[in-house]
Amino acid sequence: MEQLIHNYLDDLDALSTKVEEDAISELLTAIDIDELFKDPEGYLLALSDAFLIRHIPSIKKAAELGRKHSEKMLKNI
Repeated sequence: MEQLIHNYLDDLDALSTKVEEDAISELLTAIDIDELFKDPEGYLLALSDAFLIRHIPSIKKAAELGRKHSEKMLKNI
């Protein structure tokens, strides 16, 4: 059972790392300071919304990993 947990956490770490790398490489380099100062809230909402939409597949994959992990854990109890 311990190996199941390690495998699950490794898979989540891989997904998390990909999203973090995208955040650093894309979001931080994509910020337009002039647009940010014009409407900070609107600009950041639009930027974060685009980031979320881009990563919906990763979020769905993480949810599926969690479901599969819980099923495996229940079988081993």
